[in-house]
Amino acid sequence: AVCDKYGILLICDEVMVGFGRTGKFWGFQHYDILPDIVTSAKGLTGAYLPLSMVATRSHIKDHFETNALGWGATFQAHPVSLAAGYECVKFMLEKDLVGHAKNVIEPIMKEELDTLVGKYASIARSRCSGAFGCMDLVDPRSGVPVQNFDGSNSTHPTAVSTLRAALRANGIIGFVRPPMFHCAPALVI
Repeated sequence: AVCDKYGILLICDEVMVGFGRTGKFWGFQHYDILPDIVTSAKGLTGAYLPLSMVATRSHIKDHFETNALGWGATFQAHPVSLAAGYECVKFMLEKDLVGHAKNVIEPIMKEELDTLVGKYASIARSRCSGAFGCMDLVDPRSGVPVQNFDGSNSTHPTAVSTLRAALRANGIIGFVRPPMFHCAPALVI
């Protein structure tokens, strides 16, 4: 409403949360909004090949069809990537991976994340939507959010180093944006 009132374009970056990751096809569908522009990438090909997308509402599309920018991208419309994107989206729809993320993965993730919160003082809270989860890491001695994953500005840097080493030892590449630790398993599990 505010964007429409003032003529501001609403752009939703769905690179991490699009293509069913949150239990809806698009993350923005959890809210009462209609973006003017949507961008996405990873889920489009299951990250098998480089391919991204931009979708716009018709008034924006119409403007650029008569006022072309005159530029392109190096990998624009590569036929192999487009074929992979088509097959991945077709597979997602045929196998209802969006429903699977919401109805199968999300309940398990919620239960397991809640278990971790109850077990470790270094995890303040957790949440998940579909197959996209997050834990908030805190310094267990002070309760202050962990701001650096290298252990600096922490009363217990050894604990942070131990967590990092345990992740690496178990082959886990965690997406850590302190104080948040994200968890996003494959939608096909």
